Amino acid sequence: MFLSAMYDNVRGPFVPTIKNEFNINNTGIATTLLVCSLGYMISTYVGGILCEKIGQKRVFVLGFILIILSPIGIYFSRNFTIYMMELFLLNMGQAFIGIAINTIVPIIALSFQAIIMNLTHFSYGVGATFTQRFTGIMLYEGITWREIYIIIAIISAITFLGFLFVRLPELHISKDSEKIKYKEIFNNKLIYFYMIALGSYVAAEINTGNWFINFMYSEYGYNENRSSVYTALFFGTFTVGRLLGGFIVEKLGYIKSVLISITIAFILYLAGLIIGEKGIAIISISGLFFAITFPTIVLSISKVFKNNTAYITGLVIAASSFISMMINLLIGAMNDYLGVYQSYYIIPICLLLCMIFTYLIQLNTRKILGCNGRGLDE
Repeated sequence: MFLSAMYDNVRGPFVPTIKNEFNINNTGIATTLLVCSLGYMISTYVGGILCEKIGQKRVFVLGFILIILSPIGIYFSRNFTIYMMELFLLNMGQAFIGIAINTIVPIIALSFQAIIMNLTHFSYGVGATFTQRFTGIMLYEGITWREIYIIIAIISAITFLGFLFVRLPELHISKDSEKIKYKEIFNNKLIYFYMIALGSYVAAEINTGNWFINFMYSEYGYNENRSSVYTALFFGTFTVGRLLGGFIVEKLGYIKSVLISITIAFILYLAGLIIGEKGIAIISISGLFFAITFPTIVLSISKVFKNNTAYITGLVIAASSFISMMINLLIGAMNDYLGVYQSYYIIPICLLLCMIFTYLIQLNTRKILGCNGRGLDE
């Protein structure tokens, strides 16, 4: 999770440099992020099927191979097309690792699953905070973006060697004799509520990482070093939220906790944008209330859908990646045609959508999750 955060969050600080090196505009940057989301989306869906068929351990291995080799390809890329192809492969690897993590935790954690899932994703927050701040510093000190990718590839290789000795359940077979009930799944409106709720949230989180530095650079003239302080603050509070949030979720219940948290995040984010330059810190602090949304929504899937859980988890996360991908493309285009400040309002709009569909999930899962909001089996 730490490595995944590093790969996701180097992209934001690299935006001004990449634009200059490859001579592209904001729409070009949006295209690279589109390619990243496409690779992640496709591989999350495929990864959910592979987890059902061959087990999470092998899916992990596939992911590690890709996240080690593709950054080397990025280092040697000398044109924009090759750079995007390598980013596609990198995000395939991240997706395989991500879906393996999100489907293995409910299997190996028999109790306090919300705490364990949020602590697992806490590592993502640590990686995001570290990367946003230190990438800005390294770029400012003259280390190139290509060299930073190689550094992360070396860290990935070392982590992979250690992971080979980790014992995981050999195979996670679907409870329903491995048969995936496609018709039943796609006719369930709750699946689509999950897709939109998670997708709009992911769009808000990922595009904050992708565009926050560019927003401060374009609107207020902040350099990479100064703007990385605010992105690091966002992901720092985000990390604290994941460290502590699981305990709150265990008390209040899954969906109720998400609904309260994302509402506060929306209010803070919107207020920070309206205030202007003095509100940047408020946007950063909103990260505290982003924190529990993704891991808690994903964990609730295993409580709501008892059969084909890995497949449904992969499907929902893949759909959320598609939504995030399209919103990112929209932000990039709006940056060039309407201006950076106006286009940035899309992020609080995404948080509002997440609020609405999380509420619809709550209405439709009360009988399933029970009074404690964590599942009738608990």
